[in-house]
Amino acid sequence: MHTDPTKPHVVIAPAMGVHSRYYRELADALTAVGWSSCTLAARGIDRDTEPPSRDNDWAYADLADALAEHVAHIRDQHPGIPVVLLGHSLGGQVALGHLLSGGEADGLVLAGASEPYYRRYGSRAWGIWSLAAAVPPVTAVYGYWPSWGFGGPQPKTLMREWSRLVRRRRFPYPVGRLPHDALDLPTFVLQVEGDTLSVPRAARALVRAVREESVTWWDYRRADAPDGARIDHLAWAKAPAPAVAALQDWWSRHRSTITAS
Repeated sequence: MHTDPTKPHVVIAPAMGVHSRYYRELADALTAVGWSSCTLAARGIDRDTEPPSRDNDWAYADLADALAEHVAHIRDQHPGIPVVLLGHSLGGQVALGHLLSGGEADGLVLAGASEPYYRRYGSRAWGIWSLAAAVPPVTAVYGYWPSWGFGGPQPKTLMREWSRLVRRRRFPYPVGRLPHDALDLPTFVLQVEGDTLSVPRAARALVRAVREESVTWWDYRRADAPDGARIDHLAWAKAPAPAVAALQDWWSRHRSTITAS
């Protein structure tokens, strides 16, 4: 980990069903610009974690608690180093929940993250609703959400919370409707062109929890992908150079504002 107080340490919170190794290229790109990073374990997905089962269950709150413990450890071991949370998809929801519950960070990156209420998905709305509606009966039978399901395997409680978010707009942690303008910290929103899971309407609904003046929006366009690399909801992290360059610019402007004030 670096010791430059002008550069952040980035904590990456993975997307649903994505192992932590998936973010190696992103971590390497951050290292190349002098930042440091770490990726939280993808609980139930990474090899050194116990998979979900009828007897091994957890919720959004447990993921947020793990994130809080990690941030506290970094603060304790490396005081003065800014901490930026980079939440990808589900990880963005967890990072936001951490902050809305009084957690700490110096910056927030929401990558492909959204409030995936089904009515925001146009012609695909009822397909998404049906997927979410399948969660309670399937998890009742298996005791968890199996690997053949979307994002699986996942624990019963977390998936039922996700299902309620999709069908009823009930945010998992803290529980209830998302507040508006509740957070005031530098926030970078990364949206990928053609992302069918984090559509603009759903992303804007999530970001409303942050004051508008604190938010920077950036679109990763297919034309900007290096060497014709494919990008989508997940694959942008395999071709992260344009995103990291935009993050550098965002953080530089943020630091300049702090220094000027």
